[in-house]
Amino acid sequence: MEIQTLSDKTELICVQAKRNIAPRDVYPLKRGPASPSTIKMQYSFRDNKAFVIKYRSIQMLFAMAKAWGKGEFWGLSADYDPDWILTEEQKQLREKLIDLCRKKIRPHAIHCDRTYEYPRESLNAMAELGLLGLIVPKELGGLGQDHVCSVMVCETLARYGCPSTAMVYTMHLGACSTLLFRYHNNPRVKDLLRRLDKDKLVGTLSYSDPATGGHFWFPLSSKVKVLSQDTIQLLKYGSWATSAGHADWYCIQTVSPNFGGDYSNLSCFLVYLDEVRASTDDWSALGMHGNQSGPLIVEGKFGLDRMVGPVGDGQMSNDECVDPYFLMNSSACWNGISLACMDVGKKHVTRKAHADVGMRVCDYPTIQDYFGESMCETNMSRALLFMIAQALDGCTNHNDWTLHSDLTFGPRTAYLHWLWQCKFSAAKNVNNVSDVMLHSCGGSAYKTELGLERLLRDGKAGWVMGPSNEVLRQFVGKTVLLGLEEIDYWEQRCNERSLHHELKKMNLDDRRKLAKKLLEEADAEERGDVKHPYQESDFENPFNTKPPTYNAKAIVGSDGVSHAPAMNPDNWTALKLLSQTDLSDRMASFVFALPKPTDHMGCLPGQYLLVRVNIKGKEQTRYFSPVSRPNDYGRVELVLRFETQGAMSQHFKALKPGDEVEFQGPCGGFEYEPNQLDELTLLASGGGITPGMQLIRCIMNNPKDKTRIKLIYFSENCNEILYREELDQYAGRDNRLNIVYTLGETPEEWEGEEGFIDTSMIDKHVTKPNGIKFKIVMCGGPTMSIGCLHSLRSLGFPSDCVFIYGQFGTEQIRTVYGRNVKLSGHRCDNVL
Repeated sequence: MEIQTLSDKTELICVQAKRNIAPRDVYPLKRGPASPSTIKMQYSFRDNKAFVIKYRSIQMLFAMAKAWGKGEFWGLSADYDPDWILTEEQKQLREKLIDLCRKKIRPHAIHCDRTYEYPRESLNAMAELGLLGLIVPKELGGLGQDHVCSVMVCETLARYGCPSTAMVYTMHLGACSTLLFRYHNNPRVKDLLRRLDKDKLVGTLSYSDPATGGHFWFPLSSKVKVLSQDTIQLLKYGSWATSAGHADWYCIQTVSPNFGGDYSNLSCFLVYLDEVRASTDDWSALGMHGNQSGPLIVEGKFGLDRMVGPVGDGQMSNDECVDPYFLMNSSACWNGISLACMDVGKKHVTRKAHADVGMRVCDYPTIQDYFGESMCETNMSRALLFMIAQALDGCTNHNDWTLHSDLTFGPRTAYLHWLWQCKFSAAKNVNNVSDVMLHSCGGSAYKTELGLERLLRDGKAGWVMGPSNEVLRQFVGKTVLLGLEEIDYWEQRCNERSLHHELKKMNLDDRRKLAKKLLEEADAEERGDVKHPYQESDFENPFNTKPPTYNAKAIVGSDGVSHAPAMNPDNWTALKLLSQTDLSDRMASFVFALPKPTDHMGCLPGQYLLVRVNIKGKEQTRYFSPVSRPNDYGRVELVLRFETQGAMSQHFKALKPGDEVEFQGPCGGFEYEPNQLDELTLLASGGGITPGMQLIRCIMNNPKDKTRIKLIYFSENCNEILYREELDQYAGRDNRLNIVYTLGETPEEWEGEEGFIDTSMIDKHVTKPNGIKFKIVMCGGPTMSIGCLHSLRSLGFPSDCVFIYGQFGTEQIRTVYGRNVKLSGHRCDNVL
């Protein structure tokens, strides 16, 4: 810009449009008189010197355009950005980020969307600007920025760059806030925070749970046990963790050690990439392709310095860090996508013309209405969010994390219900704006080149991302009508109105029966005879009522040969791999040779084994249910589903015949013995058929065993039914086995069932309790287990007839049947 000084009074004449003056350089003071051709405005430089600029037209005055490289940004002008709430430092940071988005992040966003590639390249570039340490105090090497800046950065990243990267970054900031909340006396955490930008270390959160979905505050599938003064054992199943298997470090939430069934007693832990198992190869979604969201498993022994904050601090960490930062910054993402949609829409409608009527698309009043309403609604959402961010800055001295050295200091919690509204409004608005922009741009909007359809897909994630808008809407409505104290995250208060209403529907006899049952349960709970001390203390094998049975005897076969046990529950046995066979794209069968060809496993049918490998000097262990029979002499067969990130998966995938793996067992599981049951029902889904397959093989190959088997097996499609040919052969020649297949997607001539295993399916195919000796064994994911348990309870099946494979089976039963119900033992005769 050429500026000529006319006098000491610094009256300046600008002969070019105002768009060449950076908005940060001038501040309007007052408007002066104007002629028909010019507008005069008095301005002040940042050094407070006054000057006057003459504009050739009012359009020049208000066209606060932004630079986009050497040219002018083709989207919305700066007139609709609330720059007055940003500091000069924050404005400069935004300019640098916009330029980075233009050069690297925006082009890479298109690539990530097409290929499902994690945006590591974009995140590394952000580290060069110090953005991974955005909210880290300056004394730890960070930028020390506040809530308003955090909102601005996430919005800018989603708008000018890449929504997937913005969401990954949102989770990173949430994880940073969790560490900063309790970093004060933790050298490990301080060291990590110092290295975020230098070593380009991206973090994320894993708080969700496969059994409770978007209710991430209820980690049912987690547990922690104190092993010694400085060591804990931890197990955490997470669902839909952003950056799963790609982030360098993870903040996870679990129940606390000795939580006693109180799911509000939570703790947080720090783990690293090489300590997680994740399967992001399964990530396929409408939008947010670069997120790499997927299930996450953390298990093993860790030092107590991995605990972030004191035991039981998780609830406060939720309310003070995870919730505020996620709700705030994800709202900024959705607002950014709304603005991005309007940017792209403006570029199209101002350039597209209809030759027949001599009008551009933007000249139509309907299109102007679309943009006007979208701008109003979006800036209403932005204004609410920035207002709450300013409030958070006010109550925390602009993100001063040293204040949290007082463990009771938690001012952000008071603004949670405001942040619920921010997220609801932003997620609702981005759905509306993206749809309206689609209509504004017509058929061109459907083309990937315009970029609008990608933004529309990404924006749809806002509504369903937990807490979903349905949950938030209900939360806000409940608190409006009944007060903030009525929110019951952990279902700890009884709704007596509903209870009394339901009881009124029961006749006199039913109420007497219910009263009798409740009194019996209360008496049993009081006596303590519904619990078993070993079940309460066994971390890995929750149904065990005693140490696993070890079949240590030598077996003399029909050929007169003595078969000795190969395994030992107290010692490791090295076994050589014989063969590997693919069962599907991501599953394979591994057959190992026992030390002698005449050996048997030393296990009962249904028990599982522990496998140990050493990877880069670090011990890795994993439990497996063999699919081979214990008396398949000389061999043991395992099935493994490969995970994208997981030391054991990668090790097994690289195994070659002759390589050795160490085994130990039996370690737990269901203990089946012939003729102790009249009927065994197996409910399985996907790869969960493996323990059931061993039981079926054992019974089918023992003509003296009279036990009947009912298998209900769910798979997504026909191709994913494992061992189907073998199962059908058994069922075809032996009436002891009855199989019901059910599919998520059924072909045209399918004769089996359709859909998940539900109440009607169980009612139709499973024998009701009628005095026979029976057991129901389940093996599948938490969603299947919880669903089947609700069905079984509604159909009158008792809690102690159900055995569930996995470390959380007893907690799942208690969640459905009640905290103090009688549990099944691990023996098929149920004798404790």
